[in-house]
Amino acid sequence: MATLAIPHIYDDKKVLVADDEREHVQFLIDYLEAKGFTVTFAETAAEALSAAEQLRFRAYFIDLNIPLGAGAPVQAPANETYENYVGLYIIRAIRTQGNAGARVLAYSAHYNEQITAEINRLYCRYVVKGRARELKNAFDEILKADPLSNSTI
Repeated sequence: MATLAIPHIYDDKKVLVADDEREHVQFLIDYLEAKGFTVTFAETAAEALSAAEQLRFRAYFIDLNIPLGAGAPVQAPANETYENYVGLYIIRAIRTQGNAGARVLAYSAHYNEQITAEINRLYCRYVVKGRARELKNAFDEILKADPLSNSTI
């Protein structure tokens, strides 16, 4: 995987949401905006990686089942897990930039050992997509935490 540049600009009122099905996470976008955050929405890994290279966000909410997209700075897949769950590329790049795992939430409709093993290696949080209350609680925890802390979960 190509390394992303570390952005010089940090905005504690901006959140990156990467999901190719906006209609399934519109509730999240509405919720975040109601809390005073501005949402940058990416429909592909390429869009998310480009956004992460331009700005350091307060939080990152990443769907693991997002398409790669044209121009994504990704070389050969790290392994089959990354091939199956492209959102892991985004998380890996974000974490490589020095962003705390405590500010990253991965979600997917799937739950299996491949995902949990990689999420544990990346030191971030994971929630199954269909669990709205669990997702909301995870968002709240991330958004309440010190945004510049480098602690992990």
